[in-house]
Amino acid sequence: MAERPLLVIAGPTAAGKTALALELAEHLPIEVISADSRQVYRGLDIGTAKPTRAEQNRVPHHLVDIIDPDDSFSAHRFAHLARAAIVEIESRRARPILVGGTGFYIQALLTGSPLGATPPDPDLRSRLTRELEAHGPQPLIRRLRDLAPDRAAAIDLNNPRRLVRALEIAESQRSQPSSETQPRADMPISAYVLGLEVEPATLADYIAHRTEQMFKNGLLDEARRLRDHGYDRTLPALTGVGYAEALAHLDGRLTLSEAIERTTIRTRQYARRQRTWFRHQLPTHWRPPRTALKTALHHLTAAPSS
Repeated sequence: MAERPLLVIAGPTAAGKTALALELAEHLPIEVISADSRQVYRGLDIGTAKPTRAEQNRVPHHLVDIIDPDDSFSAHRFAHLARAAIVEIESRRARPILVGGTGFYIQALLTGSPLGATPPDPDLRSRLTRELEAHGPQPLIRRLRDLAPDRAAAIDLNNPRRLVRALEIAESQRSQPSSETQPRADMPISAYVLGLEVEPATLADYIAHRTEQMFKNGLLDEARRLRDHGYDRTLPALTGVGYAEALAHLDGRLTLSEAIERTTIRTRQYARRQRTWFRHQLPTHWRPPRTALKTALHHLTAAPSS
């Protein structure tokens, strides 16, 4: 890996991360490694705010459109693919830039953490699912907050699948040796994490505007194509923000205005969780968008440490 710390552009959704990366590309030969858990899916373009084809032509993007909506993906797999991308990009004498808001992915790459490598435990998952169906989510939420408060703060606790998986990981890791005694497959990566800080009220407006544009630009048609292709609406790719609401509207369970409103609300909630996660989990240097370009350029052009 390069001696200069890897630049990571992070922060909440709709803060302008992609726009900053495109600005950087006007000044330096960079390539983007996407750290977004939804942009990995093929066919999920509008609802994930995926860089457009024109934007990807301007700046090479890695780890975008690499799996189908019914494929599984993990932070562990992301970390291995991202490390390979870094080596490939540097072999061309370009600068790799990690851009995204999926904190667990970024953490898995930078720390070499075994977090994302926790394998599924079908028996434990089945038991937790039965508990959820019998008693509702609150007992599981309380247990997750006791075992892994940071993870509980970072996920959507109203999403049953994410709640069960988070508790499955927490309970599995409790019975394993501590991370200090586990061998790491990868060494940590030195990084400079640049977080885009947007005032909450301003970010809320950005999110509302972007949500309206997504629906105007064809989110319903995109969701319809995915449904008609036979993808199960309970897949993680389709229970995410925007797609669940679009499918509910197509089914007649929500009006268009209700689907837009719910998508906006869920996106704002997600943005709050992202801000909280980055503030507590990674040493992030927060900058407003108006000064972030200057900060990023300074980091990329400063002499690397010896």
